Amino acid sequence: MPTTTLVTSVQLSKAEALEILSDALSASWVSDDPGEVTLALHDGVMLSIEVPKFGEDLPLTLDCHHRDPKVLEQVVNQVVSTLTGTLGWTIHIPL
Repeated sequence: MPTTTLVTSVQLSKAEALEILSDALSASWVSDDPGEVTLALHDGVMLSIEVPKFGEDLPLTLDCHHRDPKVLEQVVNQVVSTLTGTLGWTIHIPL
């Protein structure tokens, strides 16, 4: 499944990130697997949060997934716009 990774400029716990992102993106939590809570974005795009390993001091990393790369690109652009415009985060998309 196509995935786009967004590296943010912030360091948050997964719980903090889920709360902030669900509010900012108007996204509902999907907790079918309590160990892997994701957010449901527009058009069926799913957002998961990469958690740094114990002791690592890394920025928050988000993975967006969708079967259609064009839909994924459109929604990712909206997410980046919201996170930079509303929350003031800097976003880097690794190649």
